[in-house]
Amino acid sequence: MEKTYFLKKKIIIRQEYGQLGNILFRLSNALAYAVEYDYKIEDYTLAFCNYHDGSSNIRFFENYFPFHFFEYPRPKSRLINRIKWKFRDKTYRKVKILENFDPSFDLNDLPPKSNYELKGFHFTAKNLVRKHREKICQILGFRSSLKAPISSLINKAKSKYDVLLGVHIRENDFKDFYNGKYFVPVKHYLKLIDQFKKLKSEESLGVLICSDSTKILREVKEQHPDFIFPNGSVAQDMYALSQCNYLIGPQATTFSTWSTYLGNIPLLQVTKDSKFESLNLFKVVSRLEPFNPSPS
Repeated sequence: MEKTYFLKKKIIIRQEYGQLGNILFRLSNALAYAVEYDYKIEDYTLAFCNYHDGSSNIRFFENYFPFHFFEYPRPKSRLINRIKWKFRDKTYRKVKILENFDPSFDLNDLPPKSNYELKGFHFTAKNLVRKHREKICQILGFRSSLKAPISSLINKAKSKYDVLLGVHIRENDFKDFYNGKYFVPVKHYLKLIDQFKKLKSEESLGVLICSDSTKILREVKEQHPDFIFPNGSVAQDMYALSQCNYLIGPQATTFSTWSTYLGNIPLLQVTKDSKFESLNLFKVVSRLEPFNPSPS
């Protein structure tokens, strides 16, 4: 017999950690655990404004109240949501706090008997995120008004090209992140695109470019005006990449990894030295594992 809403155990997330990709990773793993073990989730971090235009993450999603927090299952009354928001900083006596930065931490090891608060980023539900992928993507679906212009762009591209390759170029913070270890220059992405074209020489290829750098977007557009540039919000770029047939992106980023999970499409994570001679190097994401820096 299914538990009533008020009797269910809960997972609480109050500590902000990173921007949209990181938040989606942590929340998706928590959701996988919640769906599997019949838990509720309250994630207050989605309400925070993380972007230069003042937009908050919660406004990107179709099924949740704007300006408040994420709650699963979604309450039927907006009033309940508002009341909980007022008490968001309250410490609960019977909630076990888990502050973790160990990438190997597995939520499946938690006994499904207690309430938990997750602090930090490194939580995984391993294969449960694959098992419940369809439901998780439905729960975290982006707003229709946000997707509509991107869907129109993608449909037009797919009517013109046989294959659509998405390319995620991350520059702004990756130049300094781990001393630039995961930074991939634009010219190398362009080489990889050429290599991909050779593998797909019998099919027409469209290339969709997303980047956190307007300078890069401008330069690539000048060199390749035939490429496709969504020029949307962070969520729209993420959605656009998810609608491609293949995706290339850097290592150690949750942004393009979430896109491949959302679209259930194959991803190739590259370094500045990468080259490929086979489409078999592209892999569909089976887990949303938090980033674990490899040794130098």
